[in-house]
Amino acid sequence: MHSLATRLLTLVTLASFVSLACYNRYDISTDELSRLQSRFIGETTTVTSGEREVAASATTPIRVRTQDGARYNVSPFNFVLTETQLVAPDYDLLLPREQIVGADVSEFNATKTALLISGVVGAAAAGFILLTVLAD
Repeated sequence: MHSLATRLLTLVTLASFVSLACYNRYDISTDELSRLQSRFIGETTTVTSGEREVAASATTPIRVRTQDGARYNVSPFNFVLTETQLVAPDYDLLLPREQIVGADVSEFNATKTALLISGVVGAAAAGFILLTVLAD
């Protein structure tokens, strides 16, 4: 019985790590981050990450990266990035601009999410069938 519990715990842990697959994360520069600040509010804005363009809306998760490796959440179109600082009132955040090295923009991936949900449902069904067959 101990090995069954260990297997189930392993499956749940694996599923929780795979749940990160619902988003694709892209690195953007500080200049691209400035295109997502309050004065450019819009329904959708496109930013460039390397060779790829990423559409950012008001619900797109953004995390600002600093030189010391810390990451801070900001809401698109609800912060101000001046020549000296970043101010994000919804997160009570004030950062000196020279500490900011860029940001991460996350884009929802419907295909990965559907595959993840199907995999978890399939694993649960297989576990239920296996328990039913092996039960005395």
